[in-house]
Amino acid sequence: MTAVKICGLTRPEDVEAACALGAAYVGFNFVASSPRRTTRLHARDLKSICPPGVLRVGVFADEDWALIRGAVGMLELDLVQLHRRLTEEEVASSPVPVIAVARPSGGSFAVPRHDILVRCHAVLFDPSEGSGTALDPDRIEEASWPVPVIVAGGLTPDTVGDVIRRLRPAGVDVASGVESAPGVKDRGKLERFFAAVREADARAL
Repeated sequence: MTAVKICGLTRPEDVEAACALGAAYVGFNFVASSPRRTTRLHARDLKSICPPGVLRVGVFADEDWALIRGAVGMLELDLVQLHRRLTEEEVASSPVPVIAVARPSGGSFAVPRHDILVRCHAVLFDPSEGSGTALDPDRIEEASWPVPVIVAGGLTPDTVGDVIRRLRPAGVDVASGVESAPGVKDRGKLERFFAAVREADARAL
């Protein structure tokens, strides 16, 4: 099954639902400007709900490495996702593997250099960064990448199947597309999202 990352989790019941439905990753957002921002103390309670095997991801942008390392240690994060220009030094100094983010730049994406990317867990193509801006598959489907590809941006239960069929990504990442309000997941939308992923995967067999 295409791996599913449910991001911007802020409520225990949403973490429980995401994990019960089969999420491979759960994301806790520490970006100061995000409406889904959580604190380390609150996220500590949320992460305790995650069963073994579900990877806990800390999402960061301009936060300094003292804060990032503190979050990794307190929450036992498995991965960090960095929404900024990624350097070789940052990948080397991270206490856990990094999800690199390919950010929109003009008509394409700004992707980290190959020698940096190969040291990462995956690369995330995200035109929205939480805003719900829809991904245009034509912008990435002709390229090949040295690490697993995760895609995000305007994904919903109604659109994720087509994106999977076109791109065959290793994973999909959703936040706003399964919410009733920022940070508040909708159980029905979550169920339909996972069902759409399973259906798209089944059609590819």
